[in-house]
Order: sequence, then structure tokens, then C-alpha cells
Amino acid sequence: MPRSFIAIEANEEVRNSLNEVQKELEQTGADLKLVRSENIHMTLRFLGDISEDRVGLFEDVINKASKTDPFQIRVKGLGVFPDPGFIRVVWAGVSEGSEKVTSLRREVDKELDKINHPPDDKEFTPHFTIARVKSGKAKSEINSIVENKSDEEWGIVKVDRIELKESELTSKGPIYTTLEKAELG
Repeated sequence: MPRSFIAIEANEEVRNSLNEVQKELEQTGADLKLVRSENIHMTLRFLGDISEDRVGLFEDVINKASKTDPFQIRVKGLGVFPDPGFIRVVWAGVSEGSEKVTSLRREVDKELDKINHPPDDKEFTPHFTIARVKSGKAKSEINSIVENKSDEEWGIVKVDRIELKESELTSKGPIYTTLEKAELG
């Protein structure tokens, strides 16, 4: 039963620039787990565990949801979830193209609804997770970096496909495998 999600991949330029800020976060001494460079992506929709016999349905979902034209997003700034007083995730945001990402997410949701996949009621904010924070240690240092980098540009991602990914959790961190790619357009 693969633990799965639908994603937009980051490109090398964005990954490399985000690696630099990850190094800064690491130097704070905060209790965090950095997202490995090759795993940096934008989750359009987390699916959870899906049964092997339904994987084809989810492949159909991304193929049907991908009818929009390719577009670009500008990756800019940093933020935290849920808030600066209690940080669990540090992320890079999207300054241009977020409305197109949100529209693509709505298409994915519409197709998931057709196969009776439970809805996700959380508010969607287009972002690339770069670190998970395990405790409040060095919280003010993390907030300081986030604030200082609020206008920093990390690069442009050409969104020309979405991917159905499997996430295998291991002691060394998750291993992501692409199950299906759907080209936009």
C-alpha cells in the first residue's frame, strides 16, 4: 500500500539556492531535519496510503487534471508553518504563478472527488518544504533567517508536468519514487 502524493518537482537551480539557506538554518543549532536536495518538491495533494489496485485511478487523476497549459512559478521568500511562535516546517514560497498552482490543485481535487478520495480541508499554500523542525530550540534564530530572506529569490520553476509519487519512509529519511508523470497541456 504505497504512501503517496501528487507533486511539482523543483529544478536544479532552485534546489541549489535552497541548499544554501538550508546550511544557514543548520548553523543555528536548531533541532531540525533538512529535506534532502533531490526531495525538494511542492506537494499539490498528499494522498496517504493508497491500495495497489487503486494506483491506476490516481494515475488517471493526474492525467485528467493536467489539461492546463505549462506555466512558470517564481520561488521567493521563506515562511513557517504553523506560525513563528511554534515552528514545525520552514518553506520557500511562490511569488508569481501561485494562482496557477492553486488552480491546478483545484483540478486535482475535482478529479480526486470523482474517485471518492477524501477531501483535504486544510488551506492550500503553494510552497517547497526545506526543513522540518522538531523542537523550539533556536526558534528565534530560525525566525530571524526567515525574516531576513523574505524577499530573496530562489529561482524560477517551469511547471510542465505533475507527478504521482510514492514515499517510502526509512530511517535515513523518505525515498520518493515517481509512479506516473503527466505532462501539462
